[in-house]
Amino acid sequence: MAQPARPRGGYCPGDHRILGNALPGILLQVSVPEQHLSSLVAERRRGLSRLRFSSFVEEEFRQYYVRLNFPKVRPLLVIAAAAVIGFTSLGIYQQNISALTAIFGLAVMLPLFMATLVCTYEPQRHAMYQALLALSLLCLGLIISSLTLRASLHGTPYHFAGQVTWIMVVWLALGLRFWSAAATSLLITGCYIWGLYNWDIGPRQTLFEVLMLVGVNGIGALCCFQLEATTRDAFRDKRMLEDQAERDGLTGLYNRRVYNAYMERIWRQSQREQSQLTVMLIDIDHFKRYNDIYGHQAGDDALKKVAGVIAMGAQRPLDLAARYGGEEFALVLYGSANDSNRDLPEQIRCNVEDLCIPHAGSSAGSFLTISIGVAVITPGAERSLAGAVQMADEALYQAKEEGRNRVIVKESRLTPIETGRFRADRRAASG
Repeated sequence: MAQPARPRGGYCPGDHRILGNALPGILLQVSVPEQHLSSLVAERRRGLSRLRFSSFVEEEFRQYYVRLNFPKVRPLLVIAAAAVIGFTSLGIYQQNISALTAIFGLAVMLPLFMATLVCTYEPQRHAMYQALLALSLLCLGLIISSLTLRASLHGTPYHFAGQVTWIMVVWLALGLRFWSAAATSLLITGCYIWGLYNWDIGPRQTLFEVLMLVGVNGIGALCCFQLEATTRDAFRDKRMLEDQAERDGLTGLYNRRVYNAYMERIWRQSQREQSQLTVMLIDIDHFKRYNDIYGHQAGDDALKKVAGVIAMGAQRPLDLAARYGGEEFALVLYGSANDSNRDLPEQIRCNVEDLCIPHAGSSAGSFLTISIGVAVITPGAERSLAGAVQMADEALYQAKEEGRNRVIVKESRLTPIETGRFRADRRAASG
C-alpha cells in the first residue's frame, strides 16, 4: 500500500529516533566513508591498548587467531596423547605406576588432549578451545613442576631448566591469547613456588629460582603482549583492506558484488529459519535531471548524503545497505518486522527530503526526493530469490508510476511471483 505524502518541508514523527537520535544536518553531515574510517581507527586503538576489539570484530579476531596456531598445536596434542598412552601402558606393564597415576593419565589427561584436538577443527568454538588448551598446558605444567621439585630433592636442581622452558612455551609457543597465557603461567609458577617452600628446598636455591621465575614470566608476558598486539594490528589492517574492496568508492555503502553474495546467503538462512526478509529498493527521483541542472559534482555530493541516510537503516548485524547501481540503493532487513521496521521506509523517505537539497527539475517536489519499493517475504519452497527482488522492483516501479516521493509495500504470502509480469501487464494496459 502507498504511504501518504506529507507536506513539503514538514516533520516526520520518529525520524530522529530511528536514525540515531541526531538532528538532520548534524549526524548526516558525516559521510559513510568518514564514519567507517573513524570506527576502524577506534578499533585499532582499543584493540592494541586493551587487547580487545568491539564484540563483533573481537569474535572474528579470535577465530582468526586460533586458526593461525592450529598447525603447531595439533602435532603437540597428538604427541602428548601418545606419550600418555605409552608411559601409562609401560608403567602398568612394569608394575611401577600407581593406580591413581594411571587413572589420571587415561581418564583425565588423554580425554583432555583429544577434546582440545577436536576443537582445533572447529574455529567457531574458540572459547572452548582456549579453555581446554590452557587446562591441558596447566596439567602438563603441574606434572613438570612436580618432577622438577622431586629432582631437586634428590640433588639434581638443573631440572629447573625444564620448568623455565615450559613457562616460555605457555607464553609464546602455542598461541594462547595474552590473558589466558597469563592465568596459566601464573598458576604453574604459583604452584611451583608453593612447592619450594612446602618441601623446604633450601633458602638460596629457593631465592634463585623465585627470582628466575619472576624474570621469565616478565619477559614472557612482554613478548606475548607484543605478539598479540602485532597480530591484532595486522588483522585490523587486513580487515580494512578487505572492507574497502567490498565498498562502493563514492558512497561507502557495500557494492553490488557484496550485495549479491549476501542475498544468496541470507536467503538460504531465511529459508532454514523461516524468518521474514524485508527487501527495499530505493531510487532517487529524477536524478538525471538533477545532474543535468546542477552538475555531476553536486550529483556525487547528493548521492553521499542520501547514502548516509540509508546506511542508518541497517542497525542490526544481519542488515545490509548497498549501492544497487547508479542512483539506486538496496536496504535488506533480516527478521520479523517490528514497528520500527514497518515505519523505517517512510522515515528514510522523510529524512532524505529533510536534507533540503534543492531540485528544480523534479516533479515530485522542490527538494531532492526518493521512491521506495518494499517487499516483505517469508521464504518457502515455492519462493525464489529472484522473485523476491522482483517484487521489490515492481513496488518501486509502482511508486514511480504513482507520482514518486512515496513508499509502496508489497507483502508476499502465498501469491506466486512471476518475474517481469507486472511491468508487461501495466504497459499492455496503458497501450
